[in-house]
Amino acid sequence: MGNEIKGYAFAAVAAASYGTNPIFAIPLYRDGMDVTSVLFMRYAMAVGIMLVALLMGDRKLVGQIVSLKKKDVVALFVMGVLMVLSSILLFESYRYLSAGIASTLLFFYPVMVALMMSAFYGERLSRRSWACLLVAFAGVAALSEDGGGEMISIWGLSLVMLSSLSYAVYLVYIKRGPMKELPSSLVTMVVLVSGLAVLGVETFISGGLALPSHPMAWLNVVGLGLLPTVVSLYLTSIAISYVGSTNTAIFGALEPLTAVVLGVVILDEALTLRMALGMMMIFVSVTMLMMRR
Repeated sequence: MGNEIKGYAFAAVAAASYGTNPIFAIPLYRDGMDVTSVLFMRYAMAVGIMLVALLMGDRKLVGQIVSLKKKDVVALFVMGVLMVLSSILLFESYRYLSAGIASTLLFFYPVMVALMMSAFYGERLSRRSWACLLVAFAGVAALSEDGGGEMISIWGLSLVMLSSLSYAVYLVYIKRGPMKELPSSLVTMVVLVSGLAVLGVETFISGGLALPSHPMAWLNVVGLGLLPTVVSLYLTSIAISYVGSTNTAIFGALEPLTAVVLGVVILDEALTLRMALGMMMIFVSVTMLMMRR
C-alpha cells in the first residue's frame, strides 16, 4: 500500500475517532464532572496509554525526547497549547449545543485552513472555492436556529467556532512549523504531555480534580483517552506527513457525521430537517472546497 493511500486511510480513521468525543464526555458531565476534570482525565489517560505503547514498540523514544532542540520543545509546547485550547472550547460548547451541531460547526476548520493557507502561504482560492465558502457560511447560518425558529446558544456557537480556529492553526502549524520533520509518535507524545501540563495548572487553579464516581464513568474516561485523543492525534500526524494538511482536512467530514449518528443513536438527540440541511451544506461545501484545492 502506497504512502498516499495510507495517508487517506489514517485521515479517515482519525476523523471518525475524534467524532466519538461527545458520547464519552457528555455522560461524564451528567455524572457531575466539570470540563477541566474531564479533559485532565482524558489527557492523563492518553499520556499513560501512549507512553506504554511507545515504550513497548519504540525504545528510542526517551532518547529522542531528551535530544530535542530548544526550538522543537517550544514548537511542540505551542502545539500542545493549541490542541488543549481547542479541546476546552469544544467540550465547553457541549454544555450549550447538541453533539451533532457542535461537531458539525467544528468541521468548519478546513475552511479556516484554506483561508490561512491563502493568506499566509500564497495558496490561491478560485471563484468556485469562494462559492463553497459562501455555502459553508450559509450552512452555519442554518444551524444557528433550531427547528422551532429559536436561535441556538450564541455563547455555544462562539465557543465551538473558536475551537475550530484553534484546531485549524494546529493543522497548519504541524505541517509548516519547525517540527514537521520529527517522528509522528514523538510529536503526539510531547503534544499530549504539554496539554496535560496546561490542564494540570488549570485544575489546580480551579480548585481540584473531580473523579468518576462509578465503573461506567471510568470506561468513558478510557474511551476519551484512547479513541478521540491517542488514535486521532497519532493518525492525524501520520496522515499530514503523507498527504498534507489540506487532504487530511477533507476526511474531517467523517468526524461530524460520526458525532451526529452517535448523538442520535446513543445520546437520544433530536435531528430536525433544518439541522440536517445545514449540516449537509457544510459537509458538501467544505469537502468540495478541499477536493478542489
